[in-house]
Amino acid sequence: MQKSKILVVLRHGEADFSFGNRTDFQRELNQNGLNQLSRIKELFEKTGVKLDKIVSSSSLRTTQTAEIIASDLPDSIIQFSDEIYEAESSILFEVISGVNDDINNLMIVGHNPGVSALVSTIADQGYLNMQPGMLVIIELAIEKWSHLGIGTGIVREVMQ
Repeated sequence: MQKSKILVVLRHGEADFSFGNRTDFQRELNQNGLNQLSRIKELFEKTGVKLDKIVSSSSLRTTQTAEIIASDLPDSIIQFSDEIYEAESSILFEVISGVNDDINNLMIVGHNPGVSALVSTIADQGYLNMQPGMLVIIELAIEKWSHLGIGTGIVREVMQ
């Protein structure tokens, strides 16, 4: 029997705007973002989805987001990728396609508009505009990550 894969897509939490010498890449989560992600982590844990791997943008706000979600998991579960920083959905598809097929439950932590386009393409049910800190669980009808594409998944849950 085919075991379906789960893709969890998380947009980074709410972040402060960059001031002074700080770049967009260096933006930190603000208190609202930290609080929101703590709540999302609790809700996500209740779903029973056990993550095998997290691939996150390497920006400061996405790094903080991934570390909050994975605080009870081994450090080795997280992979940070410069490629995901402000990536379009086509790049996100490439990154996901390169994931080892032994991984069944994968989380991507990224930025808009890429993450919204990714979810909308996979679910093929109209555009879902992901807000900061929004998490979407997608059940996939694929055996290999390279088979991910238009309409290959169903949104199982949305958390914000």
